Amino acid sequence: MINANFTPFRYVRMTPERFEHLLSLVGLRITKINTRMREDISAAERLTLTLRYLASGDDQQSLSFSYRIGRTTVSHIIKETLYAIWLALKDKYVGPPKFASDWKYITKAFESI
Repeated sequence: MINANFTPFRYVRMTPERFEHLLSLVGLRITKINTRMREDISAAERLTLTLRYLASGDDQQSLSFSYRIGRTTVSHIIKETLYAIWLALKDKYVGPPKFASDWKYITKAFESI
């Protein structure tokens, strides 16, 4: 049950619709399977943890305590999920500049700040 005061936007800086869209793009890449040794951490929880890391600036140890997951596991989840987000979004939203003139435009924009 979700707390009535819980606002997903404030927690991960993303609307529920945008979260679901992002999850649909990266879900298969970050889904793990249950084993006899451990139960999997769901793709939604992996994405939530990663977005919380990015939105809050908390360190990984703090997230480890909050999610009750080992610090090393938190580190691996963040790394894997960020890579999956990059793969899903790089061509459509975050593509690198293609031409030298693009780099020059970016440089001028940063210099004017």
